[in-house]
Amino acid sequence: MKPVWYKSLIPHLLAVLIFVALAFTFCSPVLEGKSLFQSDMMHFKGMQKEALDYYEKTGDLPLWSNSMFGGMPTYVFYTGPNANYLGALNKAMALFLPNPVNMFYLLMIGMYVLCCVLRCQYWIRILGGAAYGLATFTITSIDAGHITKVMAMAYMAPVLAGIVLTYRGKYLIGGTLTLLSAALLIYNNHPQITYYTFIIAICFFVAALINAYKTKELKRFAIASVLLAAAGALAAVPAMDNLLVMKEYTPYTIRGSQSELTHKKTANVSSGLDINYAFQWSYGKGETFTMLLPHLVGGSTGEKLSASSHVYKELVAIGVPQAQAENAVTNGRWPLYWAGLPFTSGPVYIGVVICFLFILGLFIVDSWHKWWLLAATLTGIVLSWGYNLPGLNNFLFYHLPFYNKFRTPTMALVIPQLTMVTLAVMALQTLIYGEKDKTFLTQHLKIAAYVTVGLIALLAFGGGVLFRFSGPGDTAFVNRYAQMLGGEINAARLLGALRQDRASALMQDGVRALFFLVLAIMPVWFALKGKLNTTYALVIITLVTVIDLFSIGKQYMSEDHFTEDQQLSNYTSPSAADQQILQDKDPYYRVLNLTTNPFLDANTSYFHKSIGGQSPAKLWIYEDLIERQLSRNNIAVLNMLNTRYFIVPDNQTGQPVAQRNPGALGNAWFVKAIQWAPDAESEMNALDHFNPADTAVIDQRFKPQVAGLTPYADSASKITLTKYSLNDLAFKSENVREGLGVFSDIYYPAGWKAYIDGKETPIIRVNYALRGLKIPAGEHEIIFKFEPKAFWIGRRISSVASVGIMVLVVAGFALSIYLSIYRKEL
Repeated sequence: MKPVWYKSLIPHLLAVLIFVALAFTFCSPVLEGKSLFQSDMMHFKGMQKEALDYYEKTGDLPLWSNSMFGGMPTYVFYTGPNANYLGALNKAMALFLPNPVNMFYLLMIGMYVLCCVLRCQYWIRILGGAAYGLATFTITSIDAGHITKVMAMAYMAPVLAGIVLTYRGKYLIGGTLTLLSAALLIYNNHPQITYYTFIIAICFFVAALINAYKTKELKRFAIASVLLAAAGALAAVPAMDNLLVMKEYTPYTIRGSQSELTHKKTANVSSGLDINYAFQWSYGKGETFTMLLPHLVGGSTGEKLSASSHVYKELVAIGVPQAQAENAVTNGRWPLYWAGLPFTSGPVYIGVVICFLFILGLFIVDSWHKWWLLAATLTGIVLSWGYNLPGLNNFLFYHLPFYNKFRTPTMALVIPQLTMVTLAVMALQTLIYGEKDKTFLTQHLKIAAYVTVGLIALLAFGGGVLFRFSGPGDTAFVNRYAQMLGGEINAARLLGALRQDRASALMQDGVRALFFLVLAIMPVWFALKGKLNTTYALVIITLVTVIDLFSIGKQYMSEDHFTEDQQLSNYTSPSAADQQILQDKDPYYRVLNLTTNPFLDANTSYFHKSIGGQSPAKLWIYEDLIERQLSRNNIAVLNMLNTRYFIVPDNQTGQPVAQRNPGALGNAWFVKAIQWAPDAESEMNALDHFNPADTAVIDQRFKPQVAGLTPYADSASKITLTKYSLNDLAFKSENVREGLGVFSDIYYPAGWKAYIDGKETPIIRVNYALRGLKIPAGEHEIIFKFEPKAFWIGRRISSVASVGIMVLVVAGFALSIYLSIYRKEL
């Protein structure tokens, strides 16, 4: 027989072209050579800069960096070229498209694959892919620069596709697809998205088990379960370069342990994050309906308004010139958002058409898949509520394995984003191509429409009764504008106008939602009546869905979010203060930037070794130091950290200027005395009032390491830095007697080793966060080396395993294609 299998590829290639075109259309400034400005990526560049420069200069892999928080492992931001060769495959899967086009494409094609597996008609697959890729949570995440999160989201649907195939009895193709997708999902290194994918898989597993029991197919279920467990385990092996070091590192961070300080210890002890920190970004219960009405609670904390807005009219009424008022509303960032998140760049909007089809699916889809999709949807919504449902979510935080490692409960809404789209396409497939009675379908189409319209009417048109449109940030708004507008009365008037605009935005959403709902229902209705070709009906509803999501999405990633590459480079251009500090050619000192919140800023790290930084995986000892000492600008602690420069705003111009700190103690020094502390709390308290130049505060647990030592230092005692490198430091010590050396480097026992004249010497934690050594009398060479064994072991495993995975995947797909061509089953 002549194989004609290649002809079946044509529709899929067309889908690829459609999704690429749609992604480029949404990101059209990319075609002009512009790049998306992503704030988190700017910070990420700052995090990476020292490590990246080190690798380019030396060729050695950077495992430690001093550019943030006094020093920390580079595991979470850059360790050199990846040993996991799946990185090349990851780029190939996205067709080597430019950022952010690649992410939109990958999200859409991944959902398309799941729709294919669910046996949806062609245009329904296109609709599903577009809906998943253009949901606003995706868009705001890309806009912020949450690259690993979005890339991991792109593989959620293919993982589910592989699971569905495997439980259907397609062991070879299903297992291969699961292995590939899960390996790429894990490769993209966003454990929280991986965790949510696992939650969906658990919901599927329970439903599949029940279905297998009912249909007496438990043997097939067992085979599929074992195969999928093996695929999941294998998929994790290429990521061992990351998994092993993070297993070693996490217990020392705010994600994996509790502070040693007694005032932080609570009855409910979490082995991960602090619950208040973890639940800070919790979605409101009513706020959940932004999936249907994007401006239900205002949209974002930085919305633009128009000259027809109530705020504009009030500004003019107060006396602001019209041109100035128009510029303020059209170019300003107005806090239309009024719910409980600290701030937000946009709502979680899934689309009125998708919400309608999801509701319809609850009525007309008979497949057992409906139940796990509903269960997963509700689970994601409940998890997203965080502290807004404390009874359940607090229990889960303390008892659900690994859940307390993650923050931002709102992120759990990626689950309904996937599952609601999935049930929506199944509903459309059932409606157009199902075998149900047309009368039944028409009746339930009406019911779903009534429910959707009822929700829209209640929330949008009844909003004036249900909501006050006031939020926790309103007081700060009045205080800010009272200074600009000549008093609180005018500021209060402006707040009243802002609340009117919030109400208007919701009302406009209601009208808009009804318009798109009618546009979506009409072609389906006519198709059911036999008055419109089903393909035409599906093309129309696909276009309506795309236009709906596209128009809302562009509000949160508009053309002005893209910029010329030259302008983008300006964000990494040194200020006059930076240039002044960079004149100092000493390779190793620290800088504290007080022109911003230094502990949420990695931009300073682009040029300097910063006291601050930005990382969700800070060392606990440094987090404690920030909260108890650095946030109060304790100069003694800043001196012991070798803070040579402060960047402060000029009193007259407000521009950043550099100030040298004459009290910085340098890289290392001998102390004259030890102050023993009975515990960590006492050790921290001692830092409130002490002289780090003369005294070292040490927890008594380290007494054995300094047994017999009587600290000594005189004017001739010194420790001099002779070599600065990221993975190792060299010093020369001179002292007439045995002494205690204090080093202004951050204490981290999992990998740092010290050698005096080639002999390993135990490192002592001093002053709660620094390193100390017992140093013999005379002149000595001291070398610190960062030698984390877990990194090198994991790297070797990853390089071999990633090649093995690719061989298995290629072999699996090749064999599947061969068997498919010749109509054989496996």
